[in-house]
Amino acid sequence: MSKKKKDWKTEKERLLRLDCEERRKEYRRQDFISLDKIPSWREENRANDKEEGKELTGGGGLSDKVSLYKGDITVLEVDAIVNAGKDFG
Repeated sequence: MSKKKKDWKTEKERLLRLDCEERRKEYRRQDFISLDKIPSWREENRANDKEEGKELTGGGGLSDKVSLYKGDITVLEVDAIVNAGKDFG
């Protein structure tokens, strides 16, 4: 196994052992946004409906799992960012 591969695996294991606060100290930027700060689709609509005097009924489903975020995605506290764009060229 090459030294570079071994170093990467060692670093991965070290980072996986850190708790959330210790891992945050390792970030290059401290102005991150954790996902619990981004409301789900249902939460966002519930806030809008309350302003309009409507009450949202029902629960669960996709609207509790989906969120919309408009901004710099590189400051999100996530494990991965995936570009789902398709090249039609």
